[in-house]
Amino acid sequence: MTKLSLITALYILFTVSIANAQDKVTIPNGNLKAFEKQTRQKDGYPGKNYWQNSSDYNLKAEVDVANKLIKGSGSITYHNNSNDTLRTIVFRLYQDLFRKGGNRHSMVPVDPADIHDGVNITSLQVDNIAADEKQIKRQGTLMMVRLKKPMPPHSKLNINIDWNFSFPQKTLIRMGTIDSTTMFVAQWYPQIAVYDDIYGWDTRSYNGMAEFYNDFNNYDVEIKVPDNYMVWATGEALNMKELLHADIYSKYTKAAASDEINHVITSETLKRGNITTNAGAWKYKAQNVPDFAFGLSNHYLWDVTSVITDKTTGKRTTIGVAYHENGVHFERVASIARETIKALSEEMPGIPYPFPYLTAFQGDFGMEYPMITNVGPDEDFGTTVYAHSHEIAHAYFPFLVGTNETKNGWIDEGLVVFMPEKVQTKLSPGFDIAKSNTHAFSIYAGMEDEPALITPTHYLDPKVYFILNYAKSEQVFRMLEIELGSELFKECLLAFIDRWKYKHPTPIDLFNTFSDVSKQDLNWYWSAWLYKVGGIPDMAITNVKINKNRYDITVSNKGDLPLPLMVSLYNGDKLVTTINEKGKRWLTGNEIVITADVKEKITKVVLGSEVIPDAKPQDNEFVVK
Repeated sequence: MTKLSLITALYILFTVSIANAQDKVTIPNGNLKAFEKQTRQKDGYPGKNYWQNSSDYNLKAEVDVANKLIKGSGSITYHNNSNDTLRTIVFRLYQDLFRKGGNRHSMVPVDPADIHDGVNITSLQVDNIAADEKQIKRQGTLMMVRLKKPMPPHSKLNINIDWNFSFPQKTLIRMGTIDSTTMFVAQWYPQIAVYDDIYGWDTRSYNGMAEFYNDFNNYDVEIKVPDNYMVWATGEALNMKELLHADIYSKYTKAAASDEINHVITSETLKRGNITTNAGAWKYKAQNVPDFAFGLSNHYLWDVTSVITDKTTGKRTTIGVAYHENGVHFERVASIARETIKALSEEMPGIPYPFPYLTAFQGDFGMEYPMITNVGPDEDFGTTVYAHSHEIAHAYFPFLVGTNETKNGWIDEGLVVFMPEKVQTKLSPGFDIAKSNTHAFSIYAGMEDEPALITPTHYLDPKVYFILNYAKSEQVFRMLEIELGSELFKECLLAFIDRWKYKHPTPIDLFNTFSDVSKQDLNWYWSAWLYKVGGIPDMAITNVKINKNRYDITVSNKGDLPLPLMVSLYNGDKLVTTINEKGKRWLTGNEIVITADVKEKITKVVLGSEVIPDAKPQDNEFVVK
């Protein structure tokens, strides 16, 4: 071997080693321990020893609408299904976000008028024994209760708690006061935090930025409101027949089994009155859901319809829309919801909608809760379609598949942006979120303070929160669909949903499932898109050699991402042929030569498309002279 060839061989070996090192996905210690304990498997399945804890909540809430006060009492049965002895129970008191001196990092500034003394706990008993102050520690929005008697594995604990707090009147962070007699109520009850096999107790305090991570629980809830108020909530209304006048209830029951949109409460109905009987508290029941929220108003209209979500069984989802008579486009939201749920059930992901009920409540912001969404009005109809279909699609992530939004918001948001894109364009022709996200990502990718997408969501700055969790993460899944092909991608996604429905997957479980089902090592893909700091999409046509009818087109990857290639050859405005290459081609180097044999005259060669990001598209066209 000559000296030159030895140097060449060493160089190749070195570069291959570096490439392999860069393609390695870091497995956190928690996942490594889970593999050892067999609570999770390396092929992406839950392990034979997988477990998760849960709670049964029996809650009563009384809402003083005039003074914006909420008083609650609850009996909670906590199930420790782990093999661990628990010495502390961790509660989340989300309304302590508004506590004086609280650590806030909210995407919406907190109005000083809403600052208060925090959630007032008036009574706390653990297994019928009152907790004393020495047992309780409050930190941020967390309340840690040290148990007098440790909780053994595979046991249950009974907790009784009373509380009250001032409801925010000026600040709207996923919930709040909509108008003087309308409220959207969420994050309102003392909630036991998640204790899982990866992290133990989730002790990340809520600061108004990242979203939530909850157990799958059962809820029985009574909500007392002033006379003449309607309440829409998570779950099934148990006593609606007693609380609505007969004609209103009759309209509702007919609408709940109809494909037509029925106006159950109209402006005329409100003027006439006699809607509610004021016979007592509203009672709702929900099982195996991660949270409970509700909206109330004494002047909202109510449209009701339904849609078949499973053609085999005839199963339906009842859809209600509660809105102000001046709510822009809200008269069309029932139709948007029907078409969205139908598309989600039949097309992408192609699994029957998980819930029997859905209420789209006109609030402010855009936020999802099980069986109820909080979305504000928007003058632009395309944005209206996007906001509602997006929040409705969250039923799959994180409400069916319990991903951790606090740490890994990119999973649920990326998938939920991606899944309803086609139905959004169908409902609002000309509105294309895939193109919009591609354009946004192309502009913002690589900005100076952009961290790796795998960075825990709760560390993100508001400026990059939306770019990473929505624009870039949607690109991750759509580029992967191009890479695998739509059929195989969907097979992988359906396997992930099936394996992890009503469970708590981590990113590693997602990666391993896709590799297992696709029979491909996709670490190179995840490494480039999730573990690289920044990452700029930038490809260019750097050379075109023409030999009669043969075109050798050199494409260079000037950026950091393994993007798919689409090269189109034109004769004037006529498309002659398009050549597609997968992103994996970039593993062999930063230049790819694409050959096209054509009989027709070619006047230009164009690289890319409106749904493949490129930060510098100026060098994506070659004019044949």
